[in-house]
Amino acid sequence: MSKFCPSCGEELVDNAKFCKNCGINLENLEPNRNADQFNTQRFQSQTVEKDHTLAIVLGYACAVLLTLVGIIFGVYLLTRKDSNRARKHGTYIIIVSVGMFLFSALFL
Repeated sequence: MSKFCPSCGEELVDNAKFCKNCGINLENLEPNRNADQFNTQRFQSQTVEKDHTLAIVLGYACAVLLTLVGIIFGVYLLTRKDSNRARKHGTYIIIVSVGMFLFSALFL
């Protein structure tokens, strides 16, 4: 069973004396099995969602101005497994890009 730092949640290597992420001294901590189990469950259940704000903004701009580039940004965001927000906006950007392409093809 993996152990996690009680301070930052970083996974610890076996027999670690210090956390490689936050530097806390692990030797001075009192061994508490219940606390270890709690920390393991707590930090394993947390997921970090990346922001992807720049790609989202550029994707919308390109969806309106350069439809093919907008579709590329949309596909990029749609394939991000670390962010539900990015996937949602990736879908919207693809829809806007295709809509702008159809609009320009029909009316220009």
